[in-house]
Amino acid sequence: MARAVLIARKTIEEQRKQLDEQKPKVLFADAVATSKRSILIGELAKILKQNGVKTGQNRLFKQLREDGFLMKRNGNPNMPTQKSMELGLFEVKETSIAHSDGHVSLNFTTKVTPKGQQYLIQKYLGCTPLDLEAGA
Repeated sequence: MARAVLIARKTIEEQRKQLDEQKPKVLFADAVATSKRSILIGELAKILKQNGVKTGQNRLFKQLREDGFLMKRNGNPNMPTQKSMELGLFEVKETSIAHSDGHVSLNFTTKVTPKGQQYLIQKYLGCTPLDLEAGA
């Protein structure tokens, strides 16, 4: 019986240590989950960098293209793929620009939705969705 108590105590100590290590990731994920604002991919790169992922804006764009979240070709190479749009990870902001010679051109900007932020942070920080949802 005493041996069982010692094993249980050791297990509890290990779990507390694991919870302490995961606490910053959980706080960060909770903050992202409550966000209502879409952000630029460059901003996401900065957030990931602050949390230990060695990346920058250009490297993150490249990684997102390699992982199939953004298109590689066909017009604008940084437009979201159909799959990532169906998952609700990205949105596209359309801006019209009036030039001095009278013609108007359209600009498209890919933005990461709050759902996309949480999904990509889980993917690139290496935490599982259960780690983030359980508050562990």
